[in-house]
Amino acid sequence: MTNILFTNGRLIDPSQNLDASGQLTITNGVISTVNAGLNDAKPAKADKIIDCRGACIAPGLVDMRVQTADPGSEHLEDLATLLAAAAAGGVTGLGCLPNTQPVIDNAAMIDSLGLRASRAAGPRLHVYGAATKGLAGREMAELGLMAEAGAVAFTNATTSIGDSLVMRRVLAYANMLDKPVIQHCEDASLAADGEMNESETSTRLGLIGIPSIAEAVIVERDIQLMRLTGARYHVAHLSTRAGIDSVRRAKADGLPITADTAPPYFLLNEIAVSSYDTAFKLSPPLRSEDDRQAVIEAIADGTIDAIASDHVPVDGDAKAQPFGPSQPGASGLDTLLALTMTLVQQDQISLLRAFEALSFAPATILNVTGGTLMPGAAADIILFRPDTSWLVRGADFASLSRITPFEGQPVQGLVDATYVDGICVFDRHI
Repeated sequence: MTNILFTNGRLIDPSQNLDASGQLTITNGVISTVNAGLNDAKPAKADKIIDCRGACIAPGLVDMRVQTADPGSEHLEDLATLLAAAAAGGVTGLGCLPNTQPVIDNAAMIDSLGLRASRAAGPRLHVYGAATKGLAGREMAELGLMAEAGAVAFTNATTSIGDSLVMRRVLAYANMLDKPVIQHCEDASLAADGEMNESETSTRLGLIGIPSIAEAVIVERDIQLMRLTGARYHVAHLSTRAGIDSVRRAKADGLPITADTAPPYFLLNEIAVSSYDTAFKLSPPLRSEDDRQAVIEAIADGTIDAIASDHVPVDGDAKAQPFGPSQPGASGLDTLLALTMTLVQQDQISLLRAFEALSFAPATILNVTGGTLMPGAAADIILFRPDTSWLVRGADFASLSRITPFEGQPVQGLVDATYVDGICVFDRHI
């Protein structure tokens, strides 16, 4: 039996509404004791004592939206660098989209990726199964077999399922399997050839606009299909006031709908595109300032349940083009915690609410390990310093994908160490 004592720390756990100084003990990879207000006592059989020196002890982040280029484009991001970036960012569990090459639309692919991740001895990789064969949106994939293989959710990755009948079938089968369906909400016909958010800014810049209503059209349709099927439904990277209002009304009606967003949508707006810097080309696009404020309000009141990195390994050559034809996306794993801490520093949300959105809520939505410091839970924890400042520099990322819209931005919140099952998978001081 191995005991590790973390002492002189600040315990942060939204699942227990806990924010207090104290200590925590891990026994054989499981949290055995949490003692709030107690820092001096030492258990008789502590094999290792770690003085946190005032750092926060919190549940590891559970990142709901991560893309990997492995298999298929390992030069952009392989599984090892993906998990290393997650660990460095304090992420102990990550939901992996199925848009690899080949697509993760069968049980064998889920088995293979899950086995490789387990051998890496890093953060937990939770694989999403493709909702439709080949992500083509025309025919439902083998959801039942993928669920048996370990798929935690189903999604069409970076495109919406446009065919309402196919979407109905996906929701109905996912409901029988008790798995959520995760949707990128964007009407393909309204967004066709779009380069940025449709507005006066897009007109001034001479770029093709994507109307914000393209998001709400899909959200509203899917809410009606939810009513029909009873399925659990999750809106990915929610970015507009109209979409938020739709989710808020559905929640008020008691529907099992959840949503996440990503840091660009609460920290940036469409004005950032004025420089034509392709680091700001994202999907969905950066929205208006009113939409940005709506996202912050929705995080604060719980309409948006979770915050995800929306990590996309991007090809530098595909970004080094004119804004229109350049590839959307940016790296996000290394910066997820620090960028979310900006809302805490601005008194928009509390530290407990931040960790609810980053850890407890996504673990609950996906029904996966993590998100709590409760005794008996797996010891997926991080040590971090919320007031430590640093500069975002893509060149310093553990990820192979180093393009970020936050390049050069000062942030606060630095991860000292990350533990999965009580095993240290990242230590900044080694």
